[in-house]
Amino acid sequence: MKDNNTITRHSCMSAAEIAVAVRSGTSSAKQQVQDAKTRILANEQQIGAWRYLNWDLAASQAHEIDLANSMKNMGGALTGAPVGVKDIIDTHDQPSENGTEADRGRKPARDATVVARLRRAGAVILGKTVTTECACGASRDTRNPHDLLRTPGGSSSGSAAAVAASMVPLALGTQTAGSVIRPAAFCGVWGMMPSLGTIPCTGVLKLSETLDHIGTFANSPHDLALAIDAMSGDDGIDPYTQGQAATRLSAALKERLVRPRFAFLRGPTWGEMEPDCAARYEKVAADLGAEQRHMGDNFADIVDAHQTVMLAEIGYNMWPLMERGGPILSEMLRARLVKGRNIGANDYLHMRARIYAMRMAFAEVIGDFDAAITAPAPGEAPLGLESTGSRMLTLAWTTLGVPAVNVPGMTGANGLPLGVQVVGRRGEDATVLRAAAWLGQSLANA
Repeated sequence: MKDNNTITRHSCMSAAEIAVAVRSGTSSAKQQVQDAKTRILANEQQIGAWRYLNWDLAASQAHEIDLANSMKNMGGALTGAPVGVKDIIDTHDQPSENGTEADRGRKPARDATVVARLRRAGAVILGKTVTTECACGASRDTRNPHDLLRTPGGSSSGSAAAVAASMVPLALGTQTAGSVIRPAAFCGVWGMMPSLGTIPCTGVLKLSETLDHIGTFANSPHDLALAIDAMSGDDGIDPYTQGQAATRLSAALKERLVRPRFAFLRGPTWGEMEPDCAARYEKVAADLGAEQRHMGDNFADIVDAHQTVMLAEIGYNMWPLMERGGPILSEMLRARLVKGRNIGANDYLHMRARIYAMRMAFAEVIGDFDAAITAPAPGEAPLGLESTGSRMLTLAWTTLGVPAVNVPGMTGANGLPLGVQVVGRRGEDATVLRAAAWLGQSLANA
């Protein structure tokens, strides 16, 4: 890593713009890969966003896309767009090592559903981005592009940093507690965790089937919509997606945005907030006329429920990793696996039932509001790379399985990004993304 604390700033076309340019012939997938290479090489030594890059493979993908385009085959919504994929998501032609030396060199036989669908939409799977160890263990050395002395958040560290540094217009992450929305907030980019079951997790390292979500990072709500539309819907394998149709978020954003009716939710973990940042969010809520809603005692045990269920399921799903690679794993990950393994069936089943009850109860909290605003993190990205920051402000919404969007546009006392988290009813992803897009315009014009 270089010692200085700045990076070279480059501009990057949006995924939507790239697809239009490549389909029309004014650009090519080959040119987009070359442009991405220039942007990545300029800053990767300092940021460390990528686990694996193979430029020959990327050029080969681009050649196939350009060949199909020249033969007048209809391109997809992401034609020629370079995409980063978190290293716990399987790619058949690139190593998928789950952020651990225990899986060094692992190469899956097939793509994860989301990767296969992105390829069908015309995307170039440029490479694998850095994740914390198995998305639940020790952090890595990826740095925040806004301040190289600070964490970009995690566990989707590399994906958030790569988009924030304009290396790629799109990158994939996952969230089991706060691993999409928190790094999006710390890095000042758009991020969306769709409703539970919207996007199949087939071919993704399973941590907690009750809580695992796939999400996306981008520099606009429109690019989020393109990616989620391409990846969503029943794949016949992931039971959570059974019966789910693909989303139509892009179509929803084409309709005129109108001022949403926002609620303001402090949430059950608001006590984690840094006081000056809490005041900033309360001012935003007041400026928007957002009505404060109280979640009440019914959600008081949401942290305990999340932790119990997550650790128990991680302990079960990942114990084979412990058996084959225990000494290689970090002390943090080993401790979590052992703790999860020791959670009794009664405690696990009781807390899983509490999660289901809270999911049902949230509809009453949100009432007839279009969406609610809250904070995505206690404050700005913390100094140091040992921790990826607190997940307490995102944990509740992950547990509830509701859509969440990070809207960039605010800054903290140190001039670093602060996002606004927009959440809503499960299954109403289009309404929530439209509300977030309107808020993004409002913040930009403030």
